[in-house]
Amino acid sequence: MKEKQVRFHLYRYQLLPVNRYFQGDFYGANTVEELIAKKNEYFQEALNYDGAFKNSRITTRTQKLFERDDFILYRVAANRLLNHETSDFKTEVIDNWPKILVAVWNKPNKQLIAVQHRSAAFQSTDAFMKLMFNSIERVLAQQQLAAIAEPLFEKHVFWDLINANVDRVQEIEFEMITPNMANISQTLPEDLRQFAKATNSIKSKIAIASDKSSALKIDKNNAVIAGLVDYSSEGGGDIAIKLTGYKKKIHTSKTVKEITIEEASLIGEPDEVAKLLKGLLE
Repeated sequence: MKEKQVRFHLYRYQLLPVNRYFQGDFYGANTVEELIAKKNEYFQEALNYDGAFKNSRITTRTQKLFERDDFILYRVAANRLLNHETSDFKTEVIDNWPKILVAVWNKPNKQLIAVQHRSAAFQSTDAFMKLMFNSIERVLAQQQLAAIAEPLFEKHVFWDLINANVDRVQEIEFEMITPNMANISQTLPEDLRQFAKATNSIKSKIAIASDKSSALKIDKNNAVIAGLVDYSSEGGGDIAIKLTGYKKKIHTSKTVKEITIEEASLIGEPDEVAKLLKGLLE
């Protein structure tokens, strides 16, 4: 009998100064350089905040299963009421707490989150990520930081779509998080990186469009295009593509990268589960 597979969707988060020209904080960093050096420390403190993983629309419970250095494993449950039919033909409402595993690798050159996909707990992993990051937004803001998360995706998804629609690509919009992770931003042109920082932006948008009667010519050998795709695929942003004949744009953020693990492997001791997930995120 085939083992049941559990899927985890992968996201990368970036921690950015709200204002690169701030004058220092009496309670925190004194310079933007010091703030960037301490950003992961502040993020970990935010995750320990009592309101983390909570909002006013859904009741959740969070259990920290494992924490060592910069790797943390959580179990998060959401209260979902169920209508239970009884043998005497009545219906009663009972508590139900479907749970998921969430791994956070808070290392400066990683900043990865793996979220178990289980719709019984959260409609989507995007919905969980929105809840998680909204819950700590105010805490991070007190430290002059903003956190933005984007899904990882396989870059061949973009190129396969382009190659299959060579004469139908009318618009492409790159929404780029201002880079501050050297290991994933090296493919971006230096002037583009510096422009985003110099203008104090959190996100930048680069849009190209052809005439309605024509189509864009997108070449994989174009260093700028290839760099933007590579950066976006590593969680650096979203790409929206408009094809002739389609009303809606196609977003790469909807093709989130995932890893699969046998369910039985997740029943062991938390340190072993954490080790397994960390190994798959390497």
